[in-house]
Amino acid sequence: MALSPGELELIRSALGREPTEVEYALFRSHWSEHCSYKSTRMWLRRLPSKAPWVVRGPGTDAPLVEIAEGLYATFKIESHNHPSAVDPYNGAATGVGGIIRDILTVGARPIALLVNLHFGPPSHPHARWIAVNVIRGISDYGNRVGVPVVGGETWFHEDFTYTPIVLATCVGIVEKDGVPPGGAEPGDLIIVAGLGADKSGLGGSAFASKTLSEEAEEDLGAVQVADPLMGKKLIDLVREARSCVKFIKDLGGGGLATALAELAEWFQLGVVAELDKIHMADREMGPAEVLTSETQERMVFVTSPSKLECLERLLEKFEVPYSIVGRFTAEGRVVLKWRGEVVGDLPLSLVAKAPETPWPQEPYAPPPLPHVPEPPIEKAIDAVLSSPNVAFKQAIYERFDFDVGVRTVLKPGEGDAAVLKIYERGNLGLAVKGDANPRFTYLNPRLGAANAFIKAYRNVAVVGGRPLAAVDSINVGSPSRPSAYWQFVEAVEGLREAAEALGVPIVGGKVSLYNEYKGKPVAPTVAVVVLGVVEDVSKVNKAVWKEGDGVYVWGVTKDEVGGSEYLHRVHGLVAGQPPSIDYSVEKELAAVVRKWAGRLTGAKDVGLGGLAAALAKMAAASGIGADIDICKAPSTTARLDYLLFSESNGRFIAAGEEGPGTRVGAAGGDYFTLRCGSTIVYKRKVEELAELMSLKI
Repeated sequence: MALSPGELELIRSALGREPTEVEYALFRSHWSEHCSYKSTRMWLRRLPSKAPWVVRGPGTDAPLVEIAEGLYATFKIESHNHPSAVDPYNGAATGVGGIIRDILTVGARPIALLVNLHFGPPSHPHARWIAVNVIRGISDYGNRVGVPVVGGETWFHEDFTYTPIVLATCVGIVEKDGVPPGGAEPGDLIIVAGLGADKSGLGGSAFASKTLSEEAEEDLGAVQVADPLMGKKLIDLVREARSCVKFIKDLGGGGLATALAELAEWFQLGVVAELDKIHMADREMGPAEVLTSETQERMVFVTSPSKLECLERLLEKFEVPYSIVGRFTAEGRVVLKWRGEVVGDLPLSLVAKAPETPWPQEPYAPPPLPHVPEPPIEKAIDAVLSSPNVAFKQAIYERFDFDVGVRTVLKPGEGDAAVLKIYERGNLGLAVKGDANPRFTYLNPRLGAANAFIKAYRNVAVVGGRPLAAVDSINVGSPSRPSAYWQFVEAVEGLREAAEALGVPIVGGKVSLYNEYKGKPVAPTVAVVVLGVVEDVSKVNKAVWKEGDGVYVWGVTKDEVGGSEYLHRVHGLVAGQPPSIDYSVEKELAAVVRKWAGRLTGAKDVGLGGLAAALAKMAAASGIGADIDICKAPSTTARLDYLLFSESNGRFIAAGEEGPGTRVGAAGGDYFTLRCGSTIVYKRKVEELAELMSLKI
């Protein structure tokens, strides 16, 4: 995507001349929407990011959150939507590689990956092709670098048939004294390490800053190619190199153009870079191509001349190619050279930030919730339980190695959130979960975004975690489309409201715009990943029960089927408003679960598909039936279908000899039975239930 006429005029005016080819390439990459956030950063500044336990918030490659004395966790989310639409395998694999390298920049050891995947219907051939290859790309990369994929969420919706949403989150840990000190001073060196620069991924950031068309295959060259072997070498290198460097940066979107500009801005220093000194896999490249190449598996190290030998020793030990490409200066300019000739000379004040570009907004009114007749209940339950969105996702997760690293306490599908043991601190653990609901954010972007936040918060709480921090990913259409820009702004406000109400800071995130195909934007998708601390991983809650357990429902079910899976699956409607949120109830729920730590057999949040889906999932996951009087569940609704399928917030199911909330039945036997008083409304063998709820892909 070319620079706008206004941006070009600004550059010409500031320079007093036409930019050189290399300078133009730098601006084209670094001022792209993907790198600069020029349409969004004025709104993102509104998000709360501070708390006593937040050591480093947004603004660098990865945040830091203190989880124990002297021990930090870091986590970051990244989108790779456009590349995954064109080349699903490499698009997804490079997304995983890039987010791992972000975690490496703070000296952390990556310990887990999560993925939020949004595809078209599994029955659609093109959507299935994208899904299968995205999953394969994630699996191959994660397995080969030894970082387990421990969870996430998967959603199927017609809007994502040609334009998938592919989000990857990486979690890492690092001791306080293992974080590179940061900072730089004139004379410090800039080293690029990893694969040699080539033409793969050229223009990748610009590609991600435009909409997709039927000719998307023409953009294959803008998709980077993954190399997990080099990715693993970089992981091992960083583990030992932390004492040899001052600062580490991923060399990702925007290539060296963005890396140099961001380094200069962070340290408020000038930079001199000799582009011809960088090691290349393709010697035919010119300076503009070298500057903007987005070849994967590369990192930038900042070190002092006195520590160069220390770093070079480790680079050679791990067989990682490298180049000394530049140094910092006190001049406040970004100077680019090629074979001794200056091909770019720009003031830092101009390079640092693309001018902010707010766009017009246009609200829309979603369809109101009409009166819908109450359907045959047994058929409705089967329809909801067999939905690809509600179904168990073993068909996806069985392709991932989620045990590598031996930290995984709760594996995919075993609980509402992944739980990882932090061996460095005894029984301490981390709980992490990512959630999104594009139907909710379509119907009401503000409330839908808040619902994504509260869902991830509740998932972490229900397994026994204390939520600490969040990262988010907002995915909408072109900002020039007033309704899409309004969706983005409203989503930010919803996230802000939730973060402030819950006391959970947002320490990082990602915005992806231009998610459209042939002029049609996708359903706005806001994913939120919440990370929490588990004080004792031996007391976490799986989403199961055992023979003879009482089954309890905590929280009230309301007439809230707007945007629900039931409304879409049974009535073919996307209408109404998402569920309301009472943040005081959500915080009380989290406190109740912690109070019952170690005394429950299991617990599960109530969300997508309502009580019917949550109870059925616990039965199928346990391999044990239950007899449930659904009409005993606390509610304010007079309709049985709403009681079964409402997606009201502030609810969870507990199982045990005793439990919080209202007892609605008991676990046991081979049948899963739902009744209202003496009337049986649904009955299935547990093995049939498990088959009904298995995703086919």
